Amino acid sequence: MTVEVRNRSIESWGPLAGTDEKTFNKVINGRDAKNNLKSLIKKQKKLKTYKVTFIKQLVSDQFEVQAETDYDVSSQARLFFNENKDTIKFSEKTLTVWESKYHNGYDQISYVKVKS
Repeated sequence: MTVEVRNRSIESWGPLAGTDEKTFNKVINGRDAKNNLKSLIKKQKKLKTYKVTFIKQLVSDQFEVQAETDYDVSSQARLFFNENKDTIKFSEKTLTVWESKYHNGYDQISYVKVKS
């Protein structure tokens, strides 16, 4: 017997209302639907919401800067950039074989938990 649910309101289905239709129908129409529903509800209650940002980095050519100490390098680099920012060209960071396999199209991921 196959069950088709037309209305998945939060009032009726609670945390299951937000699941995708394929997963929802698979659980409802499965052999052990009662236990599967319980485990899916338990899993849905544990889920937290995050805002995710995909970061693509730009890099420039390398430049030589002279500084007195290792701590002075960053301030000298900022001065160099401010003087030459119009001529410095940026391009996308080239990815290694490993990075391109796992980070296709982005360099980093940043995320923040959404408070509920």
